[in-house]
Amino acid sequence: MNWDLQLMIITPAIFRQILKLSVCVVLFWTCSENRDPLHIIFRNAWNARDPVYPLQMESKRRHNIPFTGICIHYSGFSCDMDPRSLQDYQILRLGYPDINYHYIIDKRGHIYQGRDTLFFCETLHKTDPYIHLCCISDMKFSSGSWLPKKQKNSLKEMIRYLYDLYNIHGKSIFFYDSTGYEDLDFM
Repeated sequence: MNWDLQLMIITPAIFRQILKLSVCVVLFWTCSENRDPLHIIFRNAWNARDPVYPLQMESKRRHNIPFTGICIHYSGFSCDMDPRSLQDYQILRLGYPDINYHYIIDKRGHIYQGRDTLFFCETLHKTDPYIHLCCISDMKFSSGSWLPKKQKNSLKEMIRYLYDLYNIHGKSIFFYDSTGYEDLDFM
C-alpha cells in the first residue's frame, strides 16, 4: 500500500477518535456540575469602551490580592438602562477610568462582564477586596421586592459562582449605597 492511500484511510479514523474524545470531555465537564453553567456576556458583545485613563486604571490593579467578599450595588437608574449607557455615564460624568462594577445584571437576568477582575473598583476605601456587582434598577417596585425575580435569581447564581471561582470564605455579602457598606443576609 502506498503512503497516500494509508494516510487517507488512517486520517478519518484518527479524527473520529479525537471527536469522540472531545465530546466525552465536554459531556463530562458539563455533567460534573448539578446546575446550568452561568452565561456571562463579555465586554466585546455589549460594545464596552476600553478603559480611558490607563494610569488611573493601573493604580487599581489587584496584584493577586484575594477577594474576600461581594458588594452589591444598584444603579439608581431605570431598569431599561443598558451596560454601555451605565459605563458611558460613569466615565463621562463621574470620571471613572472604566465601568465601576465587575459584573452588571439587568432586569431580564442577563449578566454582563464589567471591569476586569484584575482591578479593584473605585470606592471610599480605595482598595477594598470585594467583587462589585451592579443590578440595573431604580429600586421602585410595587411588590416590595428590590429586584425582579429573574434579576434576583441571576444575582444569586452569580454569587454562588463567584464564591466557588474565587474561593471566598465566610460568604461575606454587602450592600452598598451612598451611606457605605451594610451587611446583607441575602442567600
